[in-house]
Formats: sequence, C-alpha cells, structure tokens
Amino acid sequence: MSLIYLLSSLPLLSLDAPPAVSPDAFAEACRAQLSPSQAAAAEALLRGLPSDHPFVAAWLDKDSILRNAVARKRAARRGDAADSERWTRPTQGCDNQIETLVDDAFEETDPLTRERELDKIRWIIADELQGPDPLSIQAAYAYAIKLAITTRWHALDAERGRAAFDRLSQVDIPLNPEP
Repeated sequence: MSLIYLLSSLPLLSLDAPPAVSPDAFAEACRAQLSPSQAAAAEALLRGLPSDHPFVAAWLDKDSILRNAVARKRAARRGDAADSERWTRPTQGCDNQIETLVDDAFEETDPLTRERELDKIRWIIADELQGPDPLSIQAAYAYAIKLAITTRWHALDAERGRAAFDRLSQVDIPLNPEP
C-alpha cells in the first residue's frame, strides 16, 4: 500500500474540464493503495456515504455550515428569514469565511452560475481540510471531494435537464372541475 504512489498517479482536477479518472477507478485505486479504513473514508467522501471517520465528519460539518448559509440566504430573498430554521442542520462549529463566500455567491443572478460559485466554495473547503502537505492522506480525501464535485458538473446534460423539468412541471388540471 502506498499513499505516495496513489497521489502521484492521480490526474489534476478542474471544474472546467471533465475528470480524467472515473469515481469507480479512483475508489478502486484507493482500495488497492490505502488501508481499508482510509479507502472507506475516501469512498464515503466520493459517494456521499455516512462515515465515522474524523475527516469525513469535518467535511460534513463544513458542508452543513455552507448549506445553512445558503438556506438563510434563500429564505431572506423570499422575505421569510424565519423559514430557514426548518432547513438548517446542527453543526459543530461556525465559519465566517464560508458565510462571506456564500454572500458573494448570491450576488450572482444566474442560478447556474451561483451553484458553480457554491461548488467553488466546497473546493476551497476541501483545500483547507487537506492542509499544506500535498502527500498526506488528507490530500487523497480532498481529491475525493473534488472528484465528486467535478464529476457532478460534467454529468449535467441540458436535454435530460429539460426533460426532467417538463416531467416535474406537468400538472393535470381538470378542464371542468366538479363543484
């Protein structure tokens, strides 16, 4: 098992380009090169699975802080700030930087651009959780988060999105409702 081999074999990731490694290939490489508990943590981050691992818990806490900030911004835009409470999750900490970055993301008027800005915040969080050592296990965990984000963006398909919207927005309203 070699963490250094794994990290040195991973292609760079960017939100602007499709990932050069699939999530399945990354998970398999983690199982081959990391301890079972490390591979399980990486896969939990990659696939959004529950885990008791400390890095996964830290990631989920930061992501909850971000989601809570988004819920508050959306409720404030609707003029019902109290409504955000039903959508917020408990967190272990707070992070003013995330709050500020979410405020900045909500300056975007286009929802798709705003969502991309929110994922850029997630990318920053992954970098911060990784820390300064590019050859640490935390680097593999941060890579899993970034791979999940990148894969999601490059799996989006406009035609499938329109079809899903059309399906969800179909409302059967009777022409002659009975009194």
